Amino acid sequence: MAAQGYVHAWEHYKDELHLLDKKLELLYKRRQKLTPDPQTDSFRGMFVSEDEFIRLIGGLGSEDELEEDEQEIGEMIEELEAAILLRREESRKAGLFLPLAYLSTVFGFSSIEERFVMLGLAVELDRKYERIFGFLLDDLTSKTPNISLALQIACHSPEEMRAARTTFMAPEGKLARYVLHPDTLHVNGQTLLSRPLQLDKRIITFLLDSGELDPKLKPAVSMVYPDDELAPLLVQEDFQERLRSFIEVALEAPVAERKRLAFHLWGNAGAGKKLQVMHLSRTFNKPLLLVDLADVLLHAASLEDQLRAIVREAILHQAVLCFTRLEVLYPDEPDLLAQQRLGRFHELLDGYGGMVFLLAGRFNRLSWKPKERLLLEHELAVPDESGRARLWQAFAEELGVGADVDYRVMSGKFRFTPGQIRRALALARGYSAWQQESARDGSGGALRSDALYKACYQQVQHKLERKATRIEPRYGWADVILPPEQKDQLRNACNQVKYRGVVYSDWGFEKKLAYGKGLSMLFAGPPGTGKTMSAQVVAGDLQLELYKVDLSQVISKYIGETEKNLHEIFEEAQLSNAVLFFDETDALFGKRSEVKDSHDKYANIETAYLLQKMEEYQGITVLATNLLNNIDEAFLRRINYVIKFPFPDSEYREKIWQSMFPPAAPLSDDVDFKYLAQRYEIAGGNIKNVVLSSAFLAAESGESIRMQHIIKSIRHELQKSGKILARQEWEDY
Repeated sequence: MAAQGYVHAWEHYKDELHLLDKKLELLYKRRQKLTPDPQTDSFRGMFVSEDEFIRLIGGLGSEDELEEDEQEIGEMIEELEAAILLRREESRKAGLFLPLAYLSTVFGFSSIEERFVMLGLAVELDRKYERIFGFLLDDLTSKTPNISLALQIACHSPEEMRAARTTFMAPEGKLARYVLHPDTLHVNGQTLLSRPLQLDKRIITFLLDSGELDPKLKPAVSMVYPDDELAPLLVQEDFQERLRSFIEVALEAPVAERKRLAFHLWGNAGAGKKLQVMHLSRTFNKPLLLVDLADVLLHAASLEDQLRAIVREAILHQAVLCFTRLEVLYPDEPDLLAQQRLGRFHELLDGYGGMVFLLAGRFNRLSWKPKERLLLEHELAVPDESGRARLWQAFAEELGVGADVDYRVMSGKFRFTPGQIRRALALARGYSAWQQESARDGSGGALRSDALYKACYQQVQHKLERKATRIEPRYGWADVILPPEQKDQLRNACNQVKYRGVVYSDWGFEKKLAYGKGLSMLFAGPPGTGKTMSAQVVAGDLQLELYKVDLSQVISKYIGETEKNLHEIFEEAQLSNAVLFFDETDALFGKRSEVKDSHDKYANIETAYLLQKMEEYQGITVLATNLLNNIDEAFLRRINYVIKFPFPDSEYREKIWQSMFPPAAPLSDDVDFKYLAQRYEIAGGNIKNVVLSSAFLAAESGESIRMQHIIKSIRHELQKSGKILARQEWEDY
């Protein structure tokens, strides 16, 4: 009659326990020949008798001839082993999940190693085995077999026993590393054979309960199953196809030539690294085990034990193993502990036979030299402007929001990853709803422009404040009093940012430019002519953050430190696409001098380095100088816009005077702006100081702002620069 498969796992365990009972019976009968009536010996286990001594030095007596009843039990054992194998095979064909058989397959256990696992499981299935093992060990306090007893039960010959000992003697073996309780191999003061054979609690749970993720690994570890719903890939579809094709080819190679695969992916937060791995895992119908290394380091009492448990979980589920936030294992200044930690991490990865992904927010030069594994690297870069525009539109439709904002302009202003774009829209929807509820403006579900920009800035994580000061733009185009030519240049510069998506993406100019797609401007003119104000107008018009670089935090007398500071500034600015404003740059980057000593040489290097970083930066860089002649010509050639701020003539000075007084200011009828503009040749910055000073003088006297207050303030302002007004110029006031 053909063998039938098992109905469920517990039926399989029933057969395995029946087989174990027969092995225990055979072992008892063989021992009984040497100790005929052990129960009558009340001192059994307390001393070694002469008969027992003779038996011990004579070995196990395995070569003695078996008696008839022992032979019968031995034949029954062979028949049971064969029957179990047949039923297991039929169960496999029928697709029935048998935990013990599955465990042996995924870990690659031999038949003897599987018997050891079954011995450790027996006490969890039936408590009678606690007493049986205690009896056989001459110690009823023992609840589990020791390794010596396990070898006697599981092995058929002394040769098999000697070979099986290496399973326990090699702590790096899979049985010892992943299945046995740590105490099995690490009990102090005990010989190897006397140590208890215990299964790890996680293995017991897996064999008896379910295949759910080990709860002790949460929240640092999560599982994504092939049938889980995934967000679609809206960008980098070509990389997904390339990855899938490469893996398929690798898996089709002959087993002897097949290499295990590992991939190192890096990119800014929200670049879609995890989503790429999720889609790939689903393509190959594999679960994905996601491990947050930062959480592991934060919560794990023992990093090595936690990582071993993670690798074991990946083997149990035959999952793709994916580690995120890899950079936490690569600190900027690694100490000995960090190096040792990284070494153990690499060793544990070598013990995993499945596919491995290492995800990081930045590039790390990996020190891992995997054994028999191919390690490939790829950057998931920020999508280009046309890709970002598609993402803005797609996520807006997904979230069901509308806006009066041109998403092509948004894609040009913010170099966001897909995740950042989606989070910005979701956050802006909440901000808009709150503002609409407060204002009761009845604008429905439309996104407010200010809410969207606020949400965009929330996505930006940078540290520019270390070496730069944020300036809140408070001026508009109406506040800038400049000749039409300069004002047109400023507007053209802003339009270059607004329509860069059309030019670079739609018209194909991006393929012609490997770098230099940012915007650089040089504002040159005397102090007080509106350079800083114009920088604020540009940032305000584009609704971008403006940071004024603190030169004291940049310039260093030590060679190489200035370049290091500049690198940090541009690196942080790249995350936010902020407007960088370098004031008085002639003090930092003047004409490149003839090299006469090492200081001249390194000063020229600093200038060249600034040029390089400005060209690499895809945002806006604004440089301001009072002395255009001090700027090197090669420097000027690389600037997109050189805008010269002239000293204002009387016509523009009159406009500046008028624009400086707010509508609410009490202005006397005797104030003559034309007279002030023609009489006093001062720049807009000085006019601002005069207006503010005169307002305080008027407030002190309890009057409206009169001409006498303004003239007195002009006197004080000119005295700062050493100029003195003649009496006839002010005595009328």
